[in-house]
Amino acid sequence: MRMRNVSRPPSPLRFAVGTAIVWLMASCAWAADLVQYHYSLNADWSDVANPNGVWSYNHGDVPIKTYQTFWWGQAGWGYYSNADGSILKGSPESGKDHDWLLGDVVMHSLSRNYGGATTFLNVKWTSPADGVVDIAGRAWEAEIYADRDVRWTLSVAGQTVAARGSVQGLYRTDAGAQFAANVTAGSSLQNIPVNVGDVVQFSVMSEQGYGHFVGVEENITLTVVPEPGVGALLVAGGAALGMMRRCRQRESGRGPLARMVE
Repeated sequence: MRMRNVSRPPSPLRFAVGTAIVWLMASCAWAADLVQYHYSLNADWSDVANPNGVWSYNHGDVPIKTYQTFWWGQAGWGYYSNADGSILKGSPESGKDHDWLLGDVVMHSLSRNYGGATTFLNVKWTSPADGVVDIAGRAWEAEIYADRDVRWTLSVAGQTVAARGSVQGLYRTDAGAQFAANVTAGSSLQNIPVNVGDVVQFSVMSEQGYGHFVGVEENITLTVVPEPGVGALLVAGGAALGMMRRCRQRESGRGPLARMVE
């Protein structure tokens, strides 16, 4: 009696097996569901901490350390009792409000005589993980003063993605108040890649000598891809080894395709 190999797997089978192995490994590596985290400047607001988790309220690169009650009775983050260069959430001043509702987050740009020509009031969001972000929001004139105006910029990792030169006369519902209506050329507010530690920054600057109140809403969605679990990789590795061994057995004639003949 002698052994005769009556069927060898053709090369297309080897290609199919290899493709299946690659697919299995890739599937396990990306099998974990995408995870999304939602952040809101308004909903995440803090009266007690700055920085506040991923958020911080700043003059330039320095978080504001003073939380105080301003002249009309509303408290917020700022160094001056007149609320110049401040950020707050609460009730408006009386008489001059334009579009300022109870519970709005409002920023007062720093006046030039307080250093507003070079130091800008801003809100920073610092990414806690690698991923992509979607940004939505709006900025509008909270108070009316004919001789005051504010410009704003929105940047991601130091790159400006949206900007507007004036908020004068804007209500929150106006098209011009929306971040999406002020995207810079070549930029997008969707699917922006970020690394852990990258900063999304919204800044306000005084266009005249005096600062001014701007209402702002900012919402950020961070999407991250979790690392594949160890168990999934072990299963993938075991399955891949098994498929490779079976392929070798078929080629060598020791597998199910070999038979004994006289």
